[in-house]
Amino acid sequence: MSELDTIYLNHAGTSWPKPAPVSEAATDVLQQSAEDWPGLFEQLHTAVADFFHVAPPRLLLTPSCTAALDLAVMDHPWRSGDCVLTSHFEHHALHRHLVKLQRLGVDTRALRPAGDELIDLKQLEAELKSTDVRLLAITAACNVTGRLLPMAEAIELAHQHGTLVLIDGAQIAGWWDLDVTALGADLFTFAGHKGPQAPWGIGGLYVAPHVEMNCPAAACELSGSETAAACAVMPGYCDAGSVNLAALAGLAAGCDWLSAPAQQHRLQHARDLAEEFANSVRCVSGVVIHHDVDMNLKMPTVTITVDDIQSAELALWLRQKSVIISGGFQCAPQAHHALGTSRTGVLRFSFGPHSTAHDVARALKALEEAIR
Repeated sequence: MSELDTIYLNHAGTSWPKPAPVSEAATDVLQQSAEDWPGLFEQLHTAVADFFHVAPPRLLLTPSCTAALDLAVMDHPWRSGDCVLTSHFEHHALHRHLVKLQRLGVDTRALRPAGDELIDLKQLEAELKSTDVRLLAITAACNVTGRLLPMAEAIELAHQHGTLVLIDGAQIAGWWDLDVTALGADLFTFAGHKGPQAPWGIGGLYVAPHVEMNCPAAACELSGSETAAACAVMPGYCDAGSVNLAALAGLAAGCDWLSAPAQQHRLQHARDLAEEFANSVRCVSGVVIHHDVDMNLKMPTVTITVDDIQSAELALWLRQKSVIISGGFQCAPQAHHALGTSRTGVLRFSFGPHSTAHDVARALKALEEAIR
């Protein structure tokens, strides 16, 4: 299977192929002298922070979005009786830490969906009014279906009641000019290998200036005679681990590539292709599209089930036809329970900046052959 004949529609999982500047930057940095590493790190870190419109000191680079979520959730002074609100559509990378909090006596409540919205904003407001909620932790978009959650409204409601908000931005980062500061989230995480077009092994955690986290202080270097405080304001690289400099170089190159005028309409391009695919799939007998809403209300993803056929089997058949998608459960068991797909899983077709009308036609043909 070569790049030329492969139809790749798993951009919600990992972007591919990587833009040439990304591959080149990640490779070139491996040849850099160790003397250049500190200056290079500062330059690349600043470039990524600028892309997200945040101050570099407030952006901690991490090995992944999963690692960023670990720090974002766990490094707070949790007490038994605290309350956290979330949704039914979280990736396991966030949900697993909320389960850990329950073991500490923290009350974790999932907000029910309402109509086409994945969280009931009226329930959210009622919970905020009646309970001392310490944190609202939600994904920006369901990774199974691409459906966007009402981030702006949720953040505004939470802040009216003094509640911090954590946004898992894995599915939206890199898709538009995302001003994280203007978004208003108190904590924001992202994955480099998805929308930002970076290699694996890089992600990030933004912590707003007013947020003081509770993590044991540690420093890599002597910075004077003063002893470090017992707890740091926010995690550092002793907590997150060493930064993958090659992946960071690729991430900075990806941010630069995405900022070019040629990529200005990348999201609309991918959504148009997803809509074209969805329009044809709706005509196929036995196929159900999940979260089948206006494409402007979701990421460029079309998620389907086919009668009672196991999605993993169909995904394997499609792979044998050189059509790469995500088949199964996408590391989101709670979302599948809410969707009613816990038994069969789903087929997730997710489009990217490189996707074409040819990809749509090939994927449709292969899908029709698979379920014939």
